[in-house]
Amino acid sequence: MRHADKGLDGLLVEFDDTEIARVVISEEKATGNARTMVRDRVWPEFRDFETGRRDAELVDGVSTLLAGAGHPNPDAVVAAILWTEKRAYRVAVTIDDTHASEKGLKALYKGYEAAVSGAIDRRRAEAFQVRNLRPWFESIAVRATAIIDAEEAAINV
Repeated sequence: MRHADKGLDGLLVEFDDTEIARVVISEEKATGNARTMVRDRVWPEFRDFETGRRDAELVDGVSTLLAGAGHPNPDAVVAAILWTEKRAYRVAVTIDDTHASEKGLKALYKGYEAAVSGAIDRRRAEAFQVRNLRPWFESIAVRATAIIDAEEAAINV
């Protein structure tokens, strides 16, 4: 798994018993407006991967990931991804109460099949419900800072 790259939030190469099963291209978004983010940012990014416009980025990401993991033949994996269409997609987004129902989730992810056609197992979607997103992130930052400050103080003793 590779996380937090500019323009590519996550990349996961899955293997079955003998060969590459698929590469999962992941977009993870924390936002106060989930539908706008998914419709205007995520679907276009997935379409770019589907049409090959971002193949160079995908090849680079997979090659770097596999080289770092010591894979014996990253070129074969890259070829399988490019030529046998072993791509899948995952979107994960923060939601508020608006999308916290089956109907709301269907509305949120409307258009996924148009962005990524084919079998449903190529399309994964997740949601993390958070009320008051920004204050929630702020509380995490405050706690993390306190832990780091405590660790630094203990080192400097």
